[in-house]
Amino acid sequence: MSKLKKILVSVLPGIFLIGYNVGTGSVTSMSKAGANFGLDLLWTVLVSCVMTYYLITLFSRYTMVTKETVIQGIKKHIHPALAIVLIVALSTIIVSALTGLLGIMADVMAEWSEAVLPWNISSLSWAILIGVLIYVLIWFGNYEFFEKVLAILVAIMALAFVTTMFINFPSISKLVKGFIPRFPQTAEGSDNSPFIIIAGMVGTTVSVFAFVIRSQIVKDTGWDMSDNKLQKRDAFVSASLMFIISSAILITAASTLHVKGLSLNNVAEMIPLMEPIAGKAALGVFVIGILAAGLSSHLPNTLVIPWLIIDYKEQERNTKTVSSRVIVLLLTLSSILGIGLGFRPVFILMLSQASIAIVLPITIGSVFYLTCKKSLMKSNVNKIHDIIILILIMAFTLYVSSLGVEGLLKDLANI
Repeated sequence: MSKLKKILVSVLPGIFLIGYNVGTGSVTSMSKAGANFGLDLLWTVLVSCVMTYYLITLFSRYTMVTKETVIQGIKKHIHPALAIVLIVALSTIIVSALTGLLGIMADVMAEWSEAVLPWNISSLSWAILIGVLIYVLIWFGNYEFFEKVLAILVAIMALAFVTTMFINFPSISKLVKGFIPRFPQTAEGSDNSPFIIIAGMVGTTVSVFAFVIRSQIVKDTGWDMSDNKLQKRDAFVSASLMFIISSAILITAASTLHVKGLSLNNVAEMIPLMEPIAGKAALGVFVIGILAAGLSSHLPNTLVIPWLIIDYKEQERNTKTVSSRVIVLLLTLSSILGIGLGFRPVFILMLSQASIAIVLPITIGSVFYLTCKKSLMKSNVNKIHDIIILILIMAFTLYVSSLGVEGLLKDLANI
């Protein structure tokens, strides 16, 4: 195996996490942030990605030392009830997230097909087609196959969004101002609260799912503390690409829609709105990016609930069992049904992402406790600097969670 191929193979787990984190949830959150508030929330992307890097390494360290996943650690060393509560909460979020993800992809493809094809294909038809495609991939695939598929989709997504960003690139001075923390004024219209958008941005970047799945991946790969340098490099690649792709989406929306005073309540709205601003070439590339983002996120999200159950039961991670296939089928049907009933996908997805930010402090608090136990971590127990960093992260996530709750209550009141 060549040196380059070895490096690529070693960072595949990190690229898998990018597929998890940077999907249509990120496209939704970052697009809304850029369209509604310009570059004012770039600082949120940076802070979220720095926290993501640290937490990926923390969750990995726990598993490398104890040989337990985080879910197993919570079950054994805190209380099984807490592990079950987390699994139920995460599963509930996933159900709504899958409907939102599928709905956004279906809406985008319906808009695109109307503009490009000689006949119209409805959002529901696209939803059925995409749902069936994902189900077939899961039916025949395994984790190694999923890694390769997501690596291709992430590469397409990154190229598409970064290319689109440079077509209407803002000035450096405006970019720098975007990294100064501030809270913009609330935009008019439904689900445009900066609070819920910030909570959504944090929820989709500092994702509980990514950390929990990371712990499972580390256990499956058999990494131990001798591989710490490798896993840190992998985590850095993952967090850096998350920052680049997420920033590119936000900057694209800010430099096209925001400058024209156009807000965003549906990612599909970007297609007709962007065409006169960005041109058909940029528009086509952006649509490819949205589709790649959606598929790269929808595929692993569909696997979350079976993996969580397998993790809790401490079984081999095999999604080809009858029970796993039935769960995946029910998830696929429920997400398609949600589209058929006319649920607003962007609003559902924003609620889901904000809810992730609310669950986040519980998960981080649990890992904080576990990694402070010397009986578990031995010489790798949290040091003073780890404790300070985790206290700051906990304070930030609790604050963002309060913003998410406030934003959710305001938006629900406006329905």
